[in-house]
This record gives sequence, structure tokens and C-alpha cells, in this order.
Amino acid sequence: MKKLLLTLTTLVVATLAFGQKQHPCLLLTPEGVAEIRAALGTNVGFDASVAEVLTEADRSFEEPIVVPVPKDGGGGYTHEKHKDNYYVMYYCGIAYQLTGKEEYAQKVVDILDAYAALYPSLDFHPVTLSKTPGRIFWQTLNECVWLVHTSIAYDCVYDYIAPEKREQLERDFFRPYADFVMNGTKENPANNKTFNLIHNHGTWAAASVGMLGMVMGEEEYIQQALYGSDKTGKNGGFMMQLDNLLSPDGYYTEGAYYLRYAIWPMMLFAQCIEHNKPEVKIFAHRDAILSKAVEALMQLNYNGVFMKFNDALTKQLDCQELLFAVDIAYNAYKNPMLLDVAQRYQNKFIPCDAGYAVARDIAAGKAEPIKLYSAMWRDGADGSQGGIGVIRSVRPDVNSALTLKATSHGLSHGHYDKLVISYYDNDNVVLPDYGASRFLNIEAKYKGHYTRENKSFAMQTIAHSTVTVDGKSHFDGKIKESSKHHSDVYYFESGDQRSIISAKENAAVKGVKMHRTVIYDDVEWLQYPLIVDVFRLESDTEHTYDLPFWYNGHMVSLNFPYTKALTTMSTLGDKNGYQHIWVEAEGRNEQSSTSCYTFLEGDRFYSISTATTPTTEMKMLRLGANDPDFNLRPDGGYLLRQKATNHTFASTIESHGVYNLQVEKTANAKSSVKDVVVVVDNADYTIVRVDFVGGQSRTYCLANRNPEGDHKVKAGGKTYKWNGVWAVE
Repeated sequence: MKKLLLTLTTLVVATLAFGQKQHPCLLLTPEGVAEIRAALGTNVGFDASVAEVLTEADRSFEEPIVVPVPKDGGGGYTHEKHKDNYYVMYYCGIAYQLTGKEEYAQKVVDILDAYAALYPSLDFHPVTLSKTPGRIFWQTLNECVWLVHTSIAYDCVYDYIAPEKREQLERDFFRPYADFVMNGTKENPANNKTFNLIHNHGTWAAASVGMLGMVMGEEEYIQQALYGSDKTGKNGGFMMQLDNLLSPDGYYTEGAYYLRYAIWPMMLFAQCIEHNKPEVKIFAHRDAILSKAVEALMQLNYNGVFMKFNDALTKQLDCQELLFAVDIAYNAYKNPMLLDVAQRYQNKFIPCDAGYAVARDIAAGKAEPIKLYSAMWRDGADGSQGGIGVIRSVRPDVNSALTLKATSHGLSHGHYDKLVISYYDNDNVVLPDYGASRFLNIEAKYKGHYTRENKSFAMQTIAHSTVTVDGKSHFDGKIKESSKHHSDVYYFESGDQRSIISAKENAAVKGVKMHRTVIYDDVEWLQYPLIVDVFRLESDTEHTYDLPFWYNGHMVSLNFPYTKALTTMSTLGDKNGYQHIWVEAEGRNEQSSTSCYTFLEGDRFYSISTATTPTTEMKMLRLGANDPDFNLRPDGGYLLRQKATNHTFASTIESHGVYNLQVEKTANAKSSVKDVVVVVDNADYTIVRVDFVGGQSRTYCLANRNPEGDHKVKAGGKTYKWNGVWAVE
């Protein structure tokens, strides 16, 4: 082993002396390879990750190389086979570096030869679901992911390949491939827009071309990847993406799910830039924005699962994208909480310099537990386009999180859902965001693409726990209009006993001003913290306001009479998402001024209590109408409808009780909230009182327009005084 280290060190010194480019130079470095080889057998966790790579590389020799003519969309045979091929090259390239066995390097060369033979004959992919179709895959995005992995493999075997062979591969395959990623063809030049796009597709494109350029020593590719096709840095490129896609807090405008995807090429390419162009100081760029982006991902999760905003599916901190991001981020920034993520959720490491550093420092006991906290994650490049508010319980016996989304649209993956809330509690998603209607890589489900119902329902306002006006989605469901605007965060404050998020939206519905405030209050006489939700709507004309609460769980009880549809059901409406919603039951409350809906999720009860009038309509909903292919989940919802000019939905959301089947025990199954009373409600002030069954009460005072100074309001023979935005009595 000492002889091997001496040989590698001598090789590095000799290479530097002659001014030649070192390989590998992307994720691995010669120094890193030497350190990893020397450490094999000393770190159980890292050894397991290396063993996995070697196992996958060895498995590839059991079958012949197959490079099929592209035919299928996501999830189909040819699509998956081309993915398998780039993973095989990736595994074999790394295996060659870590073992020195030439059969691994030759496997990479043989696969590259097969692609070089096929590629010139390919036209656009036959599946026409994308405006930027690829050749090997149905969309150019997948071409870029393929090239990122293949560039790493090529880098690992670069010195194994004879110079004349490299020249042939680059001339006949890699350069035409990179040109297609950057420019497309004369028949479809849209790729040029994608390459310069401020979007996760653009990030992948820039990373793929830049990484290939670093392996080939092609400075033109590197400059175009960093600073756009025109190399000015003003019209595209990786640096511009870092400056525009991420807010100063590290929030990504499409939401946590797509930050999870975008952070993969961001961190990969950043590592390559650091190894090849350290003068860029990429990890320090924009006040260490990449560190903040990884921090945002650590925070925007519940029980390790990313919170859903916009077109989101279910992904966790153990996904492969975060495996790369966490290892590279730790190696760059040395945040010990990243070691906790790697240890607790991932338990594997990328087989490179950064991955070894993480494994080494975990073994050295340097990990510190993740500290989740309440925060406002600003949106927009300068942080001025609203944000995501997250409130978390500080009690060790309560695991809950409340979110209020008040952001910009979120690019092409955004939804029309201004001022929407979600609630997580007791290890469950209680009030969910629908996310996306998509079955990723399941070919039978619309070829793994977003289903038609993604646009007809999931993106529409009624699909979310926020107010829909007159049955129309915010901005009439027009992305060009929605993209011009953003909500505004009015106030955010977090504390040990209570926290508040307040935001406004004045452009989503013409002539209607929206203002939503949620307060998370650890009321001392309640079993669990109480959520107070105040949603104000102002208009000069009458509208129909619909506020649904989409929930997971089973309906338990209501405190008002209702009529259940027993044999036939009608839909809530015929467009804007309403056509997909069955009305299972409906009723009104003429006996009480507070209407309560209780449901059970897991082993806990939840009650939504709202101040209502005899004219307020309550509807119990079930998703799935006009859905012939069963693309939508059969989620349940509880909707409040009010016709008015100005109206305020004042509600409480209470967690309570226990339902334990193991010992057959049910306790505290009824809400402790007796009444929700709107004491004062005008343009300047809203005061809501919550009366409890035990005789206690809590009053919440809100200043709607003036967040500063002293406030004084007289109502019902009582004077309310407070300073600042809010007070609780």
C-alpha cells in the first residue's frame, strides 16, 4: 500500500511539472484516490459504499452491452436501459480508479463505442411529449443527466484510453452530443433556450456541458456552461442560475421537491468547478448560497420527507440527489449537522473525495443532531417575492409543523395556490398539499409524465387549502399573469409559546384582497397546541368564497345536520378543478354560530371549528370525479362556502385525544373549542375570541394595516390595547 501511495504521489508531481491536466478531475482527484485506497478496510460505512459500487460494476459483466434504438418514454424498456448504461459506466469508471483493474475501464470504453456508433443515426425521440425532445431520451433533460454521469465515467478512464481513441470519441460523439444539448438542431433550436434557461433544466444542461468540457480540456464549453452561450454571464449560465434561482435564504422558487432535484447538478458542478477552477471560489459565491440551499432542504422536511409545494412527489432526505449534495456540502462547509443527515437518513456515501470525508468525520464522532426551527424562507433572487413560513413546535413531546405559502408562482412547476396552508402532526401529514398528479416512470400512467389531471386539478386553486373565489382559480389559471406577481409576507414571528405567520395577496383575484394569518398557540389548558386561522377577504362586490380543508383521515363527527349522498353524487362544479370533486354530503348550521368538523388520522383526533352563519354552506368532498384513468387520489375535504362582499373565515384547528386499538382506548375525542367569535373585523383590525368548553377563553388581536405602534379598539363594552401587529389575551 505504501508503494502504491508513493507511485500515485510521484504521478501527481510529474503531471504538475509538465503542466498537463490531471485525471480524474471531477468528483475524484488523484490525491483523493490515493487517500481512499489507503483507507479501504478502516471505515465500515465507506467500505460498504465502495463494495456496492464494485458489486454493481461486476454485475454489468453478466450481460452483454445493449444500446437500443430509443423508443419508450419514462419507465419504458429503452428509457430504463439507457439509464442503466450510464450508471454502469459511472460505477465501472469509479471501480477502475479505486482498484486499477483495466476490465472496468474497458467496459466504459466498449459502451461509449456502442453509443458512438448509434448516435449519428438518431433523429428526435419518437415520444413527442416535450418541446425540447432529446435523441436518446424523450426530453433533453434526461440527455443532460446521462451526460453528467457519463462525463464522470469518461474522466475516470481518460488516461486509460489511447489519445487517438479519445480524439475519435470526442469528434464523432461527445462534441455532437454537447452541441445538441446547447443548440438543438435547425429543425428545433429550442435547446439553446433550455441551455440558457433559469430553471432546473438549464442547470442540468450547464453542468453536463461544463463537466464534459473539464474532462476534455475544452475551455469554450466551460465558459459557456458558467456564463451562458454568449459567455457574458447576463443571458444564462450556471453563475446566473445560482444568482436567480435561489433566494438569499437558499429557498428555490419551485419548492423543496424541485430544490432537491436542482441541488444535484448544482453541487456536482460546483465540486467540479472547485477542482478545476478554484479561482471562481464557487462555494463562497453569493455569501455561500449553496450552503444555504442545502440548509433549506434540511429544514423544509417533516420526518425526513420534503414538504410539498407545487409539482411535488414524495421524496426523502435519503434520495440519491441529497446523497451527493450532503457529502459535497459537508466537505466544502463542514456543517456537522450534515453528518447527522448522512448518518441518520442516508447511511451511505458517494465514492469520492467528499464522500470519504463525510464517512471519516462521522467515524470520528463529529456529527451533531439536526436542529429544526421555525423560519420564514424568502422567495425571489433578492428575497422580495414573498416566502414560505414554517412554524414548528418547540415542545419535545409534540412533533408538528405548520406552513403558509405566500410566494411567487414557481416557474413552470408552480400552482395557483396563494396563501395555502399545510399541517403536519404526530408523524402524519394532516392537512396535505396535493402536490403533483404523476406516476414517475410508470409507463402505463401517461408514460410516467404528468397526467392530464395535473393541470385540470392539482395545479388549480380548489385543490389546495386556500380560498377559491367564484369557482375560478387564482389568476384564472394563467401562468403568464401569475408569474408577474407574488404574495407579500406581512409579518412573521416565532416564540416558545406561540408563533405567527401573516401574508397578503391582492392580485390573484381581480377586485378581491386576501389576508391570511395563522397563529400557533401552545394554550396551557389544551393537550396540544392550537392553530388559529384567520382568512380575510375584502371586495366591493359580492362573491362566492370557497375555503376547503383537504385532510388525511376519516370523518368522525359534525355539530350540524347534513344530508349524505347515498346513491348518487354530483360534482362541485364543471371546471377549474371543481369537475373532479364529488360532493358527498352538505349541510348548514342554524343551531350554533360555530361549526365543528372532527376527523381521525392515525391515533389522534383533529377538529376544525369555524365561525359560521345560517347562510354558510358546509360540504364534505371526495376527490375522483371525471377521472377515467384513476389518476387522482380519493382524498377527502371539508369545504366552507360563503356568499358575501367582505368576509372573514375565522377557524381553529385543534389536535386532541387518543385512539389506541392495542388497548382499545379512546379518550378526548371531542373538541375543546366551544365557540369561535369574530369580535371585530374591519380594514384596520380583526379580533377573534375562542371560547373553550372548560370556561376559559383566548382573544387574538390583529392589526391588519399598521404593523407598528400602539392600537386601541373598543368593542362589546371592552377596550383592547396592544402594541405591534398582534396580541393574545
